[in-house]
Amino acid sequence: MPRTLRDLHRPSAALRTTASWPRAARSGGLALVAVLWMVAALMVTATGVLYAVRGEVRTVASFREMAAAGALGDAGVILAARELAGAQNRENRLQRSEVSFEQVAVGIRIVPLTGLIDLNSAQEPLLTNLIAIAGEVDRGRAARLAQRIIDWRDIDDQPQPDGAEDSAYAAAGSPFRTRGGPFESPEDLLQVLDIDFDLYDRIRPLVTVHLGGNGRVDPAAAPLPVLRVLAAGNEQIASAYAGARETSGALADTTRFPAAFVARSPSSRYLIEASVPLSSGAFLVTRRILDVASAQEGLAWETLWAERVVEAGLNG
Repeated sequence: MPRTLRDLHRPSAALRTTASWPRAARSGGLALVAVLWMVAALMVTATGVLYAVRGEVRTVASFREMAAAGALGDAGVILAARELAGAQNRENRLQRSEVSFEQVAVGIRIVPLTGLIDLNSAQEPLLTNLIAIAGEVDRGRAARLAQRIIDWRDIDDQPQPDGAEDSAYAAAGSPFRTRGGPFESPEDLLQVLDIDFDLYDRIRPLVTVHLGGNGRVDPAAAPLPVLRVLAAGNEQIASAYAGARETSGALADTTRFPAAFVARSPSSRYLIEASVPLSSGAFLVTRRILDVASAQEGLAWETLWAERVVEAGLNG
C-alpha cells in the first residue's frame, strides 16, 4: 500500500516502543535502588536490634553472676564469723583459708584489727612510714601529712610544726576543716589537707578506725603490706617475719621491728574478707568488720562496717 507524506513522518509502533525503553529502564532502576536502600535500612535496624539484645543478655548475665558471687561472699563471711564466735581460744593472727560453695572456691582472709594501723591512735613516726612506704610518697611530704592527720583528729587548734589547723584549710581554699575528734571512717582521710584520692587508695587497705587501741600493731595479725610499713620498707625483714610466722606463729621473732611500733594485743574485732572469682578474671570481694564479742539481733557478733567491691587482684 502506498504511504503518504504524513505516514513517512509518523514513527512506527516498533520505533515508539523502542523509544520508550530508556524511560522504563530508568523507572526500573530507581525502583531497584529504592528496594536496595530499604533492604539496607532493614539490615542496619536488624543489626542494631541484635546488638541491643546481645547487650541486654550480657547485662543480665553479669547481674546474675554478681548476685551469685555476692551470695557466696556473704556465706563465706558468715561461716568464718561463726567459727570465730564459737572458738574457745581465738588466735590473734592473720588467717587464710578456702571454702567451696557450688563448686566455686571462695578465698577467706581473717585479719584481727590489731594487725592494721589505727588512724585514731597511731603516732607520727608510724603514720609517716605508712604514707611513705604504702603511699609511695617522699618522707618529707609523708611527715607533713602525718602531722596533718594528727592535727585533724586532735582537739586543740595548735598546729604541729608542719601540720595544719582550720586557718590553713581556709587559706588553701579547702571546703573541709579539722574535726577535733576521731576518724569515723577511712574515707575521712580525704578531708585532710593535701591527701588526694590516689594516696588514699594506696593506704586504705592498711588502716582501720574501729580498733580503739594503743596505736601499735601486732605483727602476728598484720598483712604483709603492713609488715613492710613496720619495717620501714625493708622487704627482707618483712618477708622473713612473714615466713617465720607461718611456721612459728606467735613465737616468731618481732625484734627487728621498732619496739615503738609493735605490741601483742588480743582483739575481738576482725576484718573478714571473702573473695569470689568472676568470669572476667577479677574478684568480687565482700568485707565486713565484726565484733565477735558483741551480740546483736540474736547473732553472736556485731557488724561494724561492710563493703562489696570488684578488685583486679587479692591483697597481701
